Amino acid sequence: MAADKIVLEPDFRGSYKFSFSSPRGEISGRVTVGTEGPPDRRSKADQEQAAKNQILALSRELGEACADIMTEKT
Repeated sequence: MAADKIVLEPDFRGSYKFSFSSPRGEISGRVTVGTEGPPDRRSKADQEQAAKNQILALSRELGEACADIMTEKT
């Protein structure tokens, strides 16, 4: 089986299109990191890591929300 993989593609200032794939399926969308306030002076690698962290956090939140819904139904 293939390892989990996150693919990022710059969209516009501080935003990335992404796809996250694993043996169980794929999630795709767009995340925005650091667009408010002064210009983002982080390196490209740091911005990409922030986007990956946000994708993983959103995935965990989605899983928790789905678990909560399933718990309510039982």
